[in-house]
Amino acid sequence: MNADRRYYDPDVQTMPLERLRRLQAERLARQLDRVWAVPVPFFRRKLEAAGLRRADLRGLDDLRLIPTTVKDELRRSEEEHPPFGDYRGAPIEACVRLGASTGTSGRPTLILWTRKDLAVDHAASARGRWRWGLRPGMSLANAHPFGMNAGGWHFSHGVEMLGVLNVPSGPPLGEAHVRDVVEVWRRIRPDMYRLFGNVGRTYADAARAMGLDPERDLNLRLAGDHPAEQYLMVSSGLEALPLLGSACEERDGAHLAEDLAIVEVIDRRTGRPCGDGERGNLVVTVLEKDNFLLRYDLEDLVRWNTKPCPCGETHRRLFYEGRVRDIVRVGDRELLPIDVAFVLYEFPEVSRPSADRAASRRPTCPRRVRPRRGRGRARAAPRRALPGAARSDGRRRARPARRRAALRLQGRARRRRLRSVFYLHSGVHPC
Repeated sequence: MNADRRYYDPDVQTMPLERLRRLQAERLARQLDRVWAVPVPFFRRKLEAAGLRRADLRGLDDLRLIPTTVKDELRRSEEEHPPFGDYRGAPIEACVRLGASTGTSGRPTLILWTRKDLAVDHAASARGRWRWGLRPGMSLANAHPFGMNAGGWHFSHGVEMLGVLNVPSGPPLGEAHVRDVVEVWRRIRPDMYRLFGNVGRTYADAARAMGLDPERDLNLRLAGDHPAEQYLMVSSGLEALPLLGSACEERDGAHLAEDLAIVEVIDRRTGRPCGDGERGNLVVTVLEKDNFLLRYDLEDLVRWNTKPCPCGETHRRLFYEGRVRDIVRVGDRELLPIDVAFVLYEFPEVSRPSADRAASRRPTCPRRVRPRRGRGRARAAPRRALPGAARSDGRRRARPARRRAALRLQGRARRRRLRSVFYLHSGVHPC
């Protein structure tokens, strides 16, 4: 494999849209055939309850006739038909791996993979991580957990398929484990890291405590936490297609694997397809896998970027916005945590590292300490009170007039800035 080429799978990633749609239609037809032929009782029952026969579903335009499926329906199927439910496209004898969902939205569901299912997931993973700049012969350290969730297994096998040296380090579990991981990283100096949450900072702090410089000695550079980083990847869960898409160097949405899944964005109330830039529910139909799902509504909010991408990839792009359950209504608008994050990030007090903020707030002289009731007198009082500090008679010292005016102007400017940024990102306007 030529490491200098731009795309992992050039023929697929630059496929003309008309040909891509034909490929989707062919693969969808095979999955629909299997609903009645295998059969897949859950989906056959669902389609027939909607008055649909196989002959009624002739192409991509008929896909919208199929009712969506949500996670609670999969849970009920597992309860009524234990242990695996009746929505599987392959018998248990053909499956080679079992995992479980994270359970963030309720009781975890079980996930099964055949060899073909794993190959499809790994191909999507390799394609997505090629966009990161990962190439054969490189090394990558990751901190994904292993076990029943199966995320760590999927991540690791996906990068190994690329010919990458995988360094599965796991999340920081105690001081001894953290020290051992840091020592391995020091010896190897991985080319790339894939850490999440505050895991990277935990390992970096441990390295400093060991007298190491994370960047110089481990090749570990902590990435920023700007909320736009959320837009660089999109997933449809382990039960569908774990790495549904990732962003190219344009960083303007995640390119989807539309040869492996049909992706819809719909209004959750009406089922209407959403247009470019409009938020809606992510609905995925899995193609090519033995264990597939039809019109699976993840109850995640996304939005399209349907503009042609300068990178040359033809598959559309998607922005992941958040979970439906995290919506907060403000007037007639619906806000998500990322909306608030974009607003807050406009302020240095939020966007600057916490250590810098703490340093900027550090007092230059001691503060007055008031005695707690029943605990005696205060230990000490400042020799010189700060401007505006409490006087001995309990009143506030007056700030100089010039200082008061400057603070008022600063407060007004900050409030105006907060309102304007909030309105820009959320669409909420004052009455």
